Amino acid sequence: MTNLTPRSHEPNPHDDSDPLDFLSNLGEDVSAAQQALFVHPELASWMERTPGLGHDIPWTIASFTAETGRRVSGLVVAGCFTSGKWDLTTDFVLFTGRARHPGTFLTVNGARVNARQQGSVPGVGPRRPDCMTLLKELQAASMAWAARPSLQAHWAVFAATHGCSAMPDMFVELRFQDKCYRGLIINGTLDSTGLWDMEQSVELLLPTGRTVELLADQADSVTFLTGGEHYDLKRFG
Repeated sequence: MTNLTPRSHEPNPHDDSDPLDFLSNLGEDVSAAQQALFVHPELASWMERTPGLGHDIPWTIASFTAETGRRVSGLVVAGCFTSGKWDLTTDFVLFTGRARHPGTFLTVNGARVNARQQGSVPGVGPRRPDCMTLLKELQAASMAWAARPSLQAHWAVFAATHGCSAMPDMFVELRFQDKCYRGLIINGTLDSTGLWDMEQSVELLLPTGRTVELLADQADSVTFLTGGEHYDLKRFG
């Protein structure tokens, strides 16, 4: 986190001379900021500080004019989010990076500057639905499995070999930046204790009936939503 005036060894925030501040399309501006944010070494700490960022909290570009007359803009990553929007009259943090420009995290005193929201891009919904929604998704995925003889036949061989239950019952959630997948594990690797090895690729059957093969060890977070215990393994970087 930095003060309003960057130290000499830190990248300067974008000002009026930077053409990236004038991207005509808000989606392109947000995308450019995300590119820089997702590779920043401090990403993990900021996502932990604002866990709903990019999900139930939309991606928001805000700007203000500093005392020097320089216009500063960036992605809001922390502050007071209330009633569906950021309160820019209180302290908040802007991330000033764009694409290959690494940027910095800038603490802004909203009471001392006239900050305004330039626009926002909706997130991907709540970080995790309530229990009833998850149960409906689990039921839909189970029904999809029951309607696919080929999946049943493959699972019967897998279960007989590894001593699994008669039908897949591990419902998991994997998150990759702004993408989220929840489904039944229908193929993968078991470790020596008989648990799914999430350092390997897994195949999921989604509630829609679609199957996807994912590299679980590349996920930002992996959550076992069934299986008798809640296990949440987070990975960043």
